Amino acid sequence: MSKINEIVNLADEIEIIEAVGTIIWNKKEETDGFTDLSEGEKTFVLIDIFEGAMNEGGFQFFFENETGDYAREIVEAYKKIGATKTANIIAKAIGLFGINNFSEDLETRELAMEKLDDSVFSGWEDLDEIFFNDEQEEDVVALIVRYIKNNKNEFNY
Repeated sequence: MSKINEIVNLADEIEIIEAVGTIIWNKKEETDGFTDLSEGEKTFVLIDIFEGAMNEGGFQFFFENETGDYAREIVEAYKKIGATKTANIIAKAIGLFGINNFSEDLETRELAMEKLDDSVFSGWEDLDEIFFNDEQEEDVVALIVRYIKNNKNEFNY
């Protein structure tokens, strides 16, 4: 039995995510960033870094740091696992930059953020609240576990 089959048979969803996360983050550290990760592993990592940034300080923190470089990819990652509500919240947060003002480059994004109206920052705070409240409605943990189970070939350990 492969390691991934052992992992997905764990009883607790959090244990599954922690076990997969440990393997992926170790693999990511040993290699050159995302280049050696499978699509499934990238999806997992993108969601993980977004969740971490949100817990650290919400959308403003997310966009003020390198994590924001992956915003559009993170939207797609949430769609892949079936978390469309969360994907839409992130897309709205990106949209608050205005047409063509969002950049995947941190320095460019920081310059754009300096010019943003206060209403954008309060909009992000509103979206923070929606994200944390709707998180109960859309069980991202269960969706990630289902994604891993349905895509075990992407987590070939």
